[in-house]
Amino acid sequence: MASIFAKKHSRKDDIKVLVAIIGVFLFIMWLCTPPGNKFAQMCFFGNNTKYFIAKLINPDETTEYIFHRKNAEYLVDMKYDQAALREMDKAIQTFPVYVSEDKLSNLYRDRAKLRIYCKMYKSALDDYLKVTNLTFYDQFYIAMLFKEIQNYKEALPYCNSIVNVNPESYLGYACLADVYSAAGMPQTSVKVFDYLIYKVPNRARYYVERARYKKSVGDLVGFDEDMAKAKELSPGVEEDYSIVKDLMFPKTFKFDNKY
Repeated sequence: MASIFAKKHSRKDDIKVLVAIIGVFLFIMWLCTPPGNKFAQMCFFGNNTKYFIAKLINPDETTEYIFHRKNAEYLVDMKYDQAALREMDKAIQTFPVYVSEDKLSNLYRDRAKLRIYCKMYKSALDDYLKVTNLTFYDQFYIAMLFKEIQNYKEALPYCNSIVNVNPESYLGYACLADVYSAAGMPQTSVKVFDYLIYKVPNRARYYVERARYKKSVGDLVGFDEDMAKAKELSPGVEEDYSIVKDLMFPKTFKFDNKY
């Protein structure tokens, strides 16, 4: 008789309970995701779970800055660049004094490149000037950023620094030529590549670069000659490629340093 009066168990009740559990779980994930479009970012919870849990269990400074840096990496992948910048700000603000200075330089370098992608040149330059272990590419970026704010005098020493260390560096000569061209001296840019081609006469890319500057000063015969020589050396050479444009105006962005 007791079974007659017992409430009948329903699969619908089980489904309701399951839906409620899933709903609560998704709501928690929604709260834990970084800024931006939270619904699009809920999978971030799985991407950064170990840092999130570590942050809850042991909220020290090391866990904090890595957590924000990981947030930024994920947000960039999700195309939320401004939200990623805010997370990079937090990563730098929470960086502990006892961690390697190289890691702090990497944070400034990463934020600088993201700011370049967002066309925030002045703030990107401020970040690069805080990097202590400058590479050739760092010096190139600093020169280009000085150029973007029309401070050509400050840009040139960074280009020269690359060339002084490596007298055959394409990066260094491209840097010099671009700065001189932006400063209204494209004929000097031609001479820059004259010198590089004198030193390394068999690179098609260098003739394409010089041809571009010759065209800008009205030397169309020289342009045709250089393009013909470039195609002779490398028939498939890309005429429109520019290392400056490739590095300073990337179509997509990814962090170089992974955490």
